[in-house]
Amino acid sequence: MTQRVLLVVRKLSIGGIERVTVNLANVLAREGHEVHVLVLKGGEELAPDPGVTVHRVDFDKAFRKTGLGLVYDLFTRALLKPLLPGSGFLWRGWYGGRYLERFVARLERERGPIDRVIMRGQGAFETVWSWRDPRLWQVTVSWPGEYGGRLKGVYLKRLYEGKQVICNTPNVRAQLEKQLDHHGIRPRQWATIMNPCDIDAIRRQADEPVELPAKPFIVHVSRLSDVKRQEWLIRAYLEAEIDEDLVIVGDGPKRESLEQLVNELGARGRIHFIGSRPNPYPWMKHGRLFVLSSRSEAFGIVLAESMICGTPCAAVDCPGGVRNVLINDQARLIAENSISGLSQKIREGLAHPPRLEADPELIERFRDTRIMQQFLDLPTI
Repeated sequence: MTQRVLLVVRKLSIGGIERVTVNLANVLAREGHEVHVLVLKGGEELAPDPGVTVHRVDFDKAFRKTGLGLVYDLFTRALLKPLLPGSGFLWRGWYGGRYLERFVARLERERGPIDRVIMRGQGAFETVWSWRDPRLWQVTVSWPGEYGGRLKGVYLKRLYEGKQVICNTPNVRAQLEKQLDHHGIRPRQWATIMNPCDIDAIRRQADEPVELPAKPFIVHVSRLSDVKRQEWLIRAYLEAEIDEDLVIVGDGPKRESLEQLVNELGARGRIHFIGSRPNPYPWMKHGRLFVLSSRSEAFGIVLAESMICGTPCAAVDCPGGVRNVLINDQARLIAENSISGLSQKIREGLAHPPRLEADPELIERFRDTRIMQQFLDLPTI
């Protein structure tokens, strides 16, 4: 039985939350469902397949244009935010939820009843937190940092109390449950559903021609940021003293300082920054090993994608979902959370790589049609 599904995301820029939203939209449309994606803030680097209808509506801008909304916005920014640090989303999400309610009602008048709404990422929750509907499930891909005091409890209550919450790994769910329990917050229902991957499409894209380094290489694909901790990656790579080059695919605020570090360490000829690429899979496929150095990693979609491309992974044992993604023999390459630990696993991964082809379920558990069905089976009571 086909369904009409609305997916809500903050942006469609290049990032894990956005890529996974597009993956889910595409498989739903491919399997005959009517799919709408509501983008709340912009970003055009990613686009779903033509069978998916994309709506771009900035509720904040729409509210400010009313005049009263502009006064409200200035008042909350000038007075309430300084009194209650971090509270900006409370005042935006209060009216954002009402705008989302109207959007859904208008969409249903035009297209018919919506069967379920899937919202992904805390940025989206914050924008429309006041909307409550039994069809809404919100997908949490991380937990909100430190436990915090009473004020943080007030904030988290708006986002999670009485809501239907999906976590993308068991470890993320355990961390979030513990934090919400600390503040006495009770979601209405819980579910755990991993991120979907279009396995066949990833493998096709991995065969596309790109200019690769002349020498064998190991590879890293990620946004260049503090949380991804590429400084550790660079130092662990050099400490490993391997023959392979290092290719870093991605861009971000840390790129300049990372390139400067590489120059200072005299490694410019061996470490290649190639920037952000919509299709990173050829580098994943041709790398001898994929390496992840993150400070925390709620899921690590790049780990799944690399294994789909046939390349084993080494990653630090950081908080989050790495141990849920790298299982069985792949778990051998989960490193102690240190530069030296990662360096050791880089050497081990090259000398004794896991045999991915011997473990089909390692890959199949991410197949998009399987994950899609878990979303479609969620109750909407």
